[in-house]
Amino acid sequence: MSDGARIQLRVSATLFRCSLLLLSLAAFRATANAQSNDLGITAGGYFAVSNPLSLGAAWALEGTFTHRLASAHYVALAAELPIAGSFSSSIPTLSGTTIARSYTSLFITPGVRLRLAPSFPVSPYFAAGLGYARFNRQLFNGGTSANSSLAFDVGGGLDINITSHFGLRGELRDFNAGGLGLETVLFGRQNNLFATGGLVFRF
Repeated sequence: MSDGARIQLRVSATLFRCSLLLLSLAAFRATANAQSNDLGITAGGYFAVSNPLSLGAAWALEGTFTHRLASAHYVALAAELPIAGSFSSSIPTLSGTTIARSYTSLFITPGVRLRLAPSFPVSPYFAAGLGYARFNRQLFNGGTSANSSLAFDVGGGLDINITSHFGLRGELRDFNAGGLGLETVLFGRQNNLFATGGLVFRF
């Protein structure tokens, strides 16, 4: 085989590899773009950010359904429905004692999500919503009490796309609502911070 034929063969092989790579990337992006819904299930910690005292931290669980409304090259807008809840938290007072055994919280705040680089392997997002909050209190005498209020949330997170249908998610979200802590007594509302991580499924 002549030198010219060898060079031509190498060039053809290189072009073939590059074409396969480009086709693979295009297929990945097309498949990712085809998924218009996702369901995220995350778990982590709940922190009521009170001033000047902080309520006890608690375990937290969150589920979020998202439906894409519109997308451009590097940004996508979606409607979302987050449902987040915390498990048992303590309720301190100024004296350092507790006025109840514990309390739990629930937040449902439909809203919108803005995602950057939705078809890339790593995709950050920002979210905001408005909805409902409920706090249930367990009293020392065995009884219970509860209060509900309007809530709004702001937050952000990061999705790591493992496949077109599956990924990992880390999120930080603040639900602002009237609660049971000292911040509510002083200012009428309190910040309820959820720091969670988990899985996301696309379909």
